Amino acid sequence: MGFFVLVCVLASVLGNLPLVGPLFRGTGLFGLLLAAALASAFLTQVGARLVAARRVRSQRAALEAVPSAHNRGKLGALLLAHGRARAALAPLEEAARGEPEVAEWHYRLGLARLATRALEPALEAFERCVALEEEHAYGAAMLRRAECLARLGRGEEALAALATFERNHGPSPESAYRRGRSLQALARKPEARAAFAEAVELARRATRYQRRAATGWALRASVARWF
Repeated sequence: MGFFVLVCVLASVLGNLPLVGPLFRGTGLFGLLLAAALASAFLTQVGARLVAARRVRSQRAALEAVPSAHNRGKLGALLLAHGRARAALAPLEEAARGEPEVAEWHYRLGLARLATRALEPALEAFERCVALEEEHAYGAAMLRRAECLARLGRGEEALAALATFERNHGPSPESAYRRGRSLQALARKPEARAAFAEAVELARRATRYQRRAATGWALRASVARWF
């Protein structure tokens, strides 16, 4: 009954909106079916979010029950994965202090600091990470280090970090784009345009599972080429 009431209310609301209103007012049963589909999709999303929230609370409680450095790191990583970068800072800082030899904690701490725009502390964390393990996270730590350096205006150092990444992995759409931005900041415009063109070409040749992310970097490179 509750679902039926929700569908009727939704159909009524949509029927009074501009543009889509005529679709719901003039199609009778079809409009109700469309409203039912939208209501079902909405409730499915809400249910999934509630289940995910309960799972996170359960995992968080289990990790907080034993306050070891390792568990603090896992707690921070959990919070970070669910978009709570600021809440992740304290447990990740504790993990990095308690297990300084674990590159993962420095990497996750760097991501949390970067997400909260603390660039210098983020760079410090990424540098500790790559000093322990240059290839951590399949080179992502080195890319994030390059990002921090570029955003701090240290373009030459950013290029050196990108060169290390590309030496180990070959260029990617992201690394080519970031190389272009650093070259652009250093007023090396012809080289920057070549790097942006390379980013677009690399995205075009990306494998299917990489295509979505690659397309985003290609779009950024295409825009950046005009500046």
